[in-house]
Amino acid sequence: MLLKKQAKRATKYYDLLNTDLGKDVLADMCDRHFMLTTTHVPHDPHSTAFNEGRRAVIAELIQLAGTSPLELQEKIKLQQKENGRDSRDGIGQPDEFGDY
Repeated sequence: MLLKKQAKRATKYYDLLNTDLGKDVLADMCDRHFMLTTTHVPHDPHSTAFNEGRRAVIAELIQLAGTSPLELQEKIKLQQKENGRDSRDGIGQPDEFGDY
């Protein structure tokens, strides 16, 4: 019974995340939740652990979607270009430390 429920849930995620809109949302979530960048926050293990938790959720969604990381990376680049930015936070201009 449990396996049937898990299979049904996985199918729902797969169907949802493999639509055009689902792929756009997944790419955006990858961009904002550390899939292509480090989760490490210097001298702050709690923030690092929190960020790694965010990343773990997205990694599970990618697995359920059966999506190629390369495909997602291309989608992220396209979204960033369309939004006129090269960063996770959407600002597009570096802060006083040179970070986006």
